Amino acid sequence: MTRRQLLWLMLAAAASAETITVRLGYFGEAQPFQVACARGWFDTEDGGDDFQVVCLPQASGGFAVAKLDDGDLDVALLGSTPAATGLARGVAMHTFYVAHMKGTSQGLLVRPEIGSPLDMKDKTFGTPYGSTAHYHMLYTRKLFPEFHFELIDCNADCPTLYAAGSIDGAFVWGGVMESMKGLGATMLAPAKLLSDWEKATFNTISVRDDFAADHSAVVERVAGVVARLDEDYLNADPTRWNVDDSTGYLDSIAAAYKLLPGDSAQSLKKNRTAAADALALFEFVDPTAMQGSDYLGGGTAAALRETADFLYDIGRIASVAPAERDDVDALYVDTTTAQFLEDGLIAVGVDVLGADDDLNLASIPTSADSTCSGTLDLTAATGTLTDGAATSYSDNLACEWRIASSGVVELSFDAFRVWAGDFVEVYDASNDLVAKLHGFDPTLPPLRTNGEMRVKFTTDGVTERALNELTDGWSASYDAAALACAADHSTCGNGKCDTVSGLCICDAGYGGADCSLASCLGTMTSSSQSGEFRSSPTAPDSTAPYPNGAECHFVAEVETNYVSFTITYDVEPTFDFVTVKSGDKIWAHLSGEDTATILVPTTDGKAELVFESDDKGRRGGFRATYVGTDNGCGEDGLCGGHGTCEGGTCVCSDGYGGLSCTVPHCLHQALTLADGAKMISQAPGEPLPPEAECAWSFEANAGETIRVVVETLNLEAYDGLKGDRVLIRTAGNDTNVQIQAEATYEISSSSVSLTLETDKNDAGATYDGFSATAYSVAACPVADGDCEDEGFTCEDGYCYDLSGGSKRASGCTCAGCDVGSYLDDATGGCEACPAGTYQPQAKNTVGVSSCIACSAGMDAPEPGSALCCSEDYVLVGQKCAKCGTDDGDYKLTGTKCDTPETRTVATLEIEKGFFRFSPEATVVYPCPEKDDACGGWDPSKLVDSEDEYYGDRFCRDNAEGPLCLHCKKGSFRSKGDKSECKSCDSHGQLALQLVATVVLIAAWFAVLFGVKALRTRFHRDWFEAVAIQFVFFFVTMSRFVGIHQITLPDPLFKYMWALDFISLDLTSIQSVLRCGSKVTYFDFLLFWTLLAPALVVVVVVFAILRGLVTVYVRGPGVEEAGAPPDPATDSRRGEARFVSDRELEDEEQLPQVQRLALSVQRDLDAGLMVVFAVLTMFHSGICSTIFNTFNCSINYKIADGQGSSGLRYLAADYTISCSTKYVKRPRAPVEYDAYYDADSAAEHAFYETYATVALVVYAIGVPLTYVAWMLRARRLARDEQRPVDDGALAFLTRSVKPEFWWFEVAALVARSLVTGMFLFVSPGVSLIMSFFVIVVHRTLVLQFRPYASTGLQLVVEALMRATFSIALVAVAVYGSDPILDSTTASVVAILVFALNLSVLPFAYRAWRTESYRSVARRLRRREPVDIDEVEALLGGAHKQDIAEVVRKCGRHALRQAFDGHLDDKDWDYFTHTILKLEGVWTEDVAAADVLQWHVKAILYRAKAYVRSHLQLKLNAREVDASVDVVAGPLRKSLVGGASPVAAYQKLGRPAGAKALEQVYALALRPYFFLEHEEGAVVGGLVRTMSVLGLMQGGHTNSSLLASMSRSQLSARSLLRNSGSHSSPVAAESKDESPSKVAERFKHAAKKISAVSRVAAKERPRHLPRFLDLALVAHDLNQRAQARIATAARDIMEEEEGGATLAKLASFDLGDHHQPALRSKSLHAFKEEVGGAALEVELDAAVCVETLHALATAAFPAFRAALEKLFPPDTEGVELECDADFAVKAPARMRAKVDEYRRENETVWPRAKRLSDCLRASVVTADAARTVAAYEALSDSGAFTVVRLKNKLAEHAKPYCMHVNLKFQAPGLAAMTVEVQIVPKAIYSDQKTSHRLYTVARANSYAAYRGLAEEDSDDDDDDDADVAGDEEDLGVLTPTDARSPAEVPVWKFWARE
Repeated sequence: MTRRQLLWLMLAAAASAETITVRLGYFGEAQPFQVACARGWFDTEDGGDDFQVVCLPQASGGFAVAKLDDGDLDVALLGSTPAATGLARGVAMHTFYVAHMKGTSQGLLVRPEIGSPLDMKDKTFGTPYGSTAHYHMLYTRKLFPEFHFELIDCNADCPTLYAAGSIDGAFVWGGVMESMKGLGATMLAPAKLLSDWEKATFNTISVRDDFAADHSAVVERVAGVVARLDEDYLNADPTRWNVDDSTGYLDSIAAAYKLLPGDSAQSLKKNRTAAADALALFEFVDPTAMQGSDYLGGGTAAALRETADFLYDIGRIASVAPAERDDVDALYVDTTTAQFLEDGLIAVGVDVLGADDDLNLASIPTSADSTCSGTLDLTAATGTLTDGAATSYSDNLACEWRIASSGVVELSFDAFRVWAGDFVEVYDASNDLVAKLHGFDPTLPPLRTNGEMRVKFTTDGVTERALNELTDGWSASYDAAALACAADHSTCGNGKCDTVSGLCICDAGYGGADCSLASCLGTMTSSSQSGEFRSSPTAPDSTAPYPNGAECHFVAEVETNYVSFTITYDVEPTFDFVTVKSGDKIWAHLSGEDTATILVPTTDGKAELVFESDDKGRRGGFRATYVGTDNGCGEDGLCGGHGTCEGGTCVCSDGYGGLSCTVPHCLHQALTLADGAKMISQAPGEPLPPEAECAWSFEANAGETIRVVVETLNLEAYDGLKGDRVLIRTAGNDTNVQIQAEATYEISSSSVSLTLETDKNDAGATYDGFSATAYSVAACPVADGDCEDEGFTCEDGYCYDLSGGSKRASGCTCAGCDVGSYLDDATGGCEACPAGTYQPQAKNTVGVSSCIACSAGMDAPEPGSALCCSEDYVLVGQKCAKCGTDDGDYKLTGTKCDTPETRTVATLEIEKGFFRFSPEATVVYPCPEKDDACGGWDPSKLVDSEDEYYGDRFCRDNAEGPLCLHCKKGSFRSKGDKSECKSCDSHGQLALQLVATVVLIAAWFAVLFGVKALRTRFHRDWFEAVAIQFVFFFVTMSRFVGIHQITLPDPLFKYMWALDFISLDLTSIQSVLRCGSKVTYFDFLLFWTLLAPALVVVVVVFAILRGLVTVYVRGPGVEEAGAPPDPATDSRRGEARFVSDRELEDEEQLPQVQRLALSVQRDLDAGLMVVFAVLTMFHSGICSTIFNTFNCSINYKIADGQGSSGLRYLAADYTISCSTKYVKRPRAPVEYDAYYDADSAAEHAFYETYATVALVVYAIGVPLTYVAWMLRARRLARDEQRPVDDGALAFLTRSVKPEFWWFEVAALVARSLVTGMFLFVSPGVSLIMSFFVIVVHRTLVLQFRPYASTGLQLVVEALMRATFSIALVAVAVYGSDPILDSTTASVVAILVFALNLSVLPFAYRAWRTESYRSVARRLRRREPVDIDEVEALLGGAHKQDIAEVVRKCGRHALRQAFDGHLDDKDWDYFTHTILKLEGVWTEDVAAADVLQWHVKAILYRAKAYVRSHLQLKLNAREVDASVDVVAGPLRKSLVGGASPVAAYQKLGRPAGAKALEQVYALALRPYFFLEHEEGAVVGGLVRTMSVLGLMQGGHTNSSLLASMSRSQLSARSLLRNSGSHSSPVAAESKDESPSKVAERFKHAAKKISAVSRVAAKERPRHLPRFLDLALVAHDLNQRAQARIATAARDIMEEEEGGATLAKLASFDLGDHHQPALRSKSLHAFKEEVGGAALEVELDAAVCVETLHALATAAFPAFRAALEKLFPPDTEGVELECDADFAVKAPARMRAKVDEYRRENETVWPRAKRLSDCLRASVVTADAARTVAAYEALSDSGAFTVVRLKNKLAEHAKPYCMHVNLKFQAPGLAAMTVEVQIVPKAIYSDQKTSHRLYTVARANSYAAYRGLAEEDSDDDDDDDADVAGDEEDLGVLTPTDARSPAEVPVWKFWARE
């Protein structure tokens, strides 16, 4: 017995035990209720029966609703679209739960290049048809009808199609969505987005009505469990929804959602995480709220109804409710209920969440294990057929079995579970369908064939499986030698036995071999001359609906020529059909509910009915009777009342079809037409056929063409998604073209086909449909001959031969008079029809009587009219054009023709604000907005009755020219006030303009000097950068609006005029300038393009003249302006080289020519900075001026019919005619002469060439030059290892972060693009592209945040918002059809204006909240800061400011630590915040800037070193030994020629100790003086600059000596004084010969030159900034050490205890090594495992870890023993014995062992020397207590002293008593421990010294960080000297040493 048969037996047994399986379908996406699926929590008991709920994943809701309707599922999760579709199509189900709102769980994923719906045009996308995703795709297509895209049906195969390039995206969900993302698809539109657009989608849980009625308790159980799980998920119980819990809920969901068949049910964490992420995509609904009106209480029903309405509107369903439901709303309300949920929450408590896992899934059941494939021939007499699967059959099967037999074959099904969408088909030997079967446990009859039987099993690609095993598939037995039916009919049930075939012939409506099935099945053949066919015995009875997926064939075999079917049908409209066929020809395609009589011819004596139903939506079926007949008709009455019988054939009336004219619409087939035959969609008054595809084909006679005359075209509009259309296709062309209008189509082809395609409904409307006639057109007998001359007739302008009662088309021409005229017999010529009449035809109309009088309300104002026009229309040629609107080539907006006098083109009334050039022109041009110089038609201007209205006659006083834009000579008007041209004699107006100009210039200078006068460098930098950004904004926005000719609504219009004025747009005052002379736009072009070169000339001339006056007139000694810079006032200036004091001191002694060159170069430096600044700030304005030279207006046409000819003007100045390159001036009409200036056109051609050169220079050359300049600066900085200096362009880079040095140049390019670069394409494109550039620029500013100053960044962002808002309004109001109407635009303009004004307070707020200030304040207060934020500030404009704050905070913290005022928290802040700022401490700066503060201290320590070494005899070794004390962290920098030893040797090796100070003075000199120069040089400052030097390195400054700080001067003086006694360098400087002096002057002059200054390589030494802090720490540490030494002496001199303490001598019993490591067994172990080869590893690992473990275990006893000796309340004694300190860290222990190894320690294990593995400190108040503490230890029975180091008595560091003791904790081995006894006066200073030493020991920041990381591995410093092995400098001044504390009362606590 096979496993499949065993499973069927088990199922049968289960059924006998009344265990009922409930099938619940869900999608492949995560849901909380899947926990219940995986654990069996839905299972319940009702009425004594056990119900087992099996959960089955479904491909989509479309499949699930079909399975509900079919009975394959009992409960199903459905999307809102499938649910609405099912209800509309009559699926009997109820919605009882809202599973979730879609949220982001599904969406449209597309290729990355598809960035918006606009990019979807002509693309192909996939989605599961019938799903909510499909609904959203249909809605998307409706939203964007102009961007048509194709849709295909796919689901799990969508990713495969996407990867293959077959689709460009898909709207999917769940795992398919994740697969799409894995292929690189991006989310374009999530479901939530479309839901927010009022197309909400959600998932429901629905149940079949019959199941709910029979098993309501089961539905309540499902609802209750789902609700409890949803509640729990919404509450996010961490104990059950934890991704780390392999037994939690997410594990069950992963099993149901993520895992594949065969996978282990215990999922990996990644699958649980995926399940959690998938759940987060949905928006779940609280079950309590779900019962309310928003959901199951009404909202869900309304949403489903709305979805159905949408599907109906777009033609996806035929109706929103089944035909039997009159109240549509009631359908959706009645089928939505909250009762099951309400009862379920009562029945199911929260305790269900803790229920046992009843399923205990070990793995996900496997499926898809079918073994059948291909075709199998069966020759055995009996056998079994099966798909071969053990559990569940496979997808995409195509299996076939062929059973051979010469007799009767019978097939009986043993088991049958085949899901909807999959079929078992049985065919007979004639290939007739015997049965097409699917279903879940249906009752199937046996099937029989006479002869061979073929069985086919085909499955779709949709996988059905269950979490627990639910077997599907089928098996059947066959008998190839079955008995024939009984002759007495007893074996045929509801039929008769055909003894010839041995098969039963069933009664109408029955099927199966025994006729027991009450439904049609396969093919039924009737050989009677008349008979009956039914889909079921009671059909069409809607109470007994037919099955889904049915396919039944009914064949009438007759001996006549025709069969007449009378069919009464009730099938689902447009989804199910009854088709009437004859052979392959379809005669009727019936759907819906009706009765029809169809006459069809027979083919081979047969006619056929085919009944087909789809997967859902069932109705009553059909009943048909038939009768055979030989004649189509014998009388008219047999033609259905809609035709006549002619020759035995019915000739149908228009619109009727079928042989008996009973079909009231076109047939669903291809008809071939005869010449002149009509194509008609439907009969008059009848609706269009739904879901129809009527086709007509027509072939012309040989050698002829085709004419199709469309008489009627009234269809539902086709929008690509729904609607009806007629397509026409010609021979040889595969493209269908939609017929758009009622017209005549001349087709030069031999054949044509037309197809009418209709959708499922017409949405309640009625349409007349389509009708047309096709003709074969014969060639005219005479080429191009006249129609009537050839004896034919003109009809509707086309030629026909009407002879003989026919209507044959001809290709002859219908000649005659033109339209609007008639043939005058008297003259034989054509005459115009009089005014008031018209003639629309161009044919032989004779006499004036043929002209037709205009009807009432119509008029033909001129003779020769082809038609009459109604009011408000003017006759233009042969067309009525509506005044006041634009229609094609006629632009009549701004005109009126409401009176007879104004209804001709010449007399059109022109409204105010419009202009036209000639009386023949049919194009009227709007004048610029805000400009009312165009006064329109004014009767007062009428001089002559024949006068015409055009040109300057529309202009107001003093205005003239095209569009009235000129002011006559002697008049002007301002850009901001365009209302009228004012006379130049109006002095008040002119003066106001001039005064405003002067005030503006004064304001510019006030801002400039105001910024320069600010108090601090930060203020200057910040406000200067902000001012520059505002100028950029003013200039760019002014030119952007101006060059695109956008008139913004008020108040933006006035605002932009103000920006024009502020940004020095000369066009804003050009009319004022013209009062004095003729000024054109070309003058402005020259001004702006030559401004920069002119400024350069001015600067050069000024510099030379000033130099001449300074040097030759004023003489030496008075030049101050050319002095070097002052770093105190401008420290941001860069460095180019360093110039010696000698150069500066001797500058006045230079020759006059050299001093002149030096003066000139300095002035050039300053002047060129101004030139660059002006050029940069106005660059976009200059570019815009250049671009405007190419910006010509639209082509103005004077009259009609001129093609591309016309006039164009320079958009910025309409007095200039554009060159002929743009448009050619026509020779006529004469009106052109008044508006065309040939001279200005020629001048424009010249200036275009000039502007082209300027464009290359400014728009391309300037940015490239800037970039090259900056790149060169960075290359030089890299080569010379110095900071980058951008020189004259520093104002562009100093406000941005270093990595964004290029940003302002990029912004410069962006601004030039915005101000007109794209105008070379078109104005509209330029505006859009400019807007795009603004968006990109703004995005870069927001994303990169390139500005170093947070405040400046905020200001720029605000300005970018203002820029974006203005550009957006510009786009919205641009063009003749703007997005915003005038009212809305005004409101928006006010808001945008307010947004722009908000920039000012925003800038102030940014200034007030400058982040650098906030950070500095927090650093000073020791508040938390963001390290990254500070580092970012260090990369910007405030680098020096914030760095100085950090340095001050660091120095202050060290001082507080020295003074004892810094607690642990503040020290942590210092080490973990201040010292974490690498940008401050890693900077390399000039050595003088670091050492200037420390020279005095270094020299003082040198003196102190000598004092502390009284017998010191100076030699090289002693000098080197002093370096650690005197120079400390500077030691590693004092190397080579700068080392103290080298200095000592230069001084001649003096033996006196006092020379040590001179040694260090000489060693430090190279850090302050350049080689061979004595003069003072301050690091980082530039003294003199040339033009080239300016470009590369900075500005001119003031006095050098003034630039030195007091510290620098005092440091240099100290070095001079300390090193002057015997310095060879100094001596050489004093004894220079005249020749050497001359040489030095020559050398200085060379340095002044630009080239030597740029190329100079000699540079002062640099030191890391951290060294400054290290030297401070070193100095303070020396003082702290001195204090400790002083305190130690004071203690030893105490009267009580001092002497006793001195007598405690150090000793060593030689037994201080660790006893535990002296075992012979340990050595034996070492030898056994590897000997010497492993001793290092054993030492570091085994021994160290053993000691650490021993110390850790012994610590509690150790501390207890000490606390017993030194109780916590003991006066004058404190025990320090915390676990973190007491037990030495293993890492540090290993380090010490390694140190012993490097010291060549040979005795193993070296770890035994670790005597401080367990340690403590005892802090005492005085000497007496120190002695007492030691005595307490030595007298204690718990400890045995083995070694004592009395460093106090020896006056040696670290001034304490080190006591090593033996200690043994109970149960542990003995070990050596350490206790330090330290006087409190020393202990606190030791801690201070240790802190200072951690900083002082490092010579660089990197060294500090490395040492700090090492320290972090240790708990405390282990060295004897916590401050390093530094020399004691003796007692310092009293202020540096702390006074000893008062000695407390002596108390021997140990003896008490």
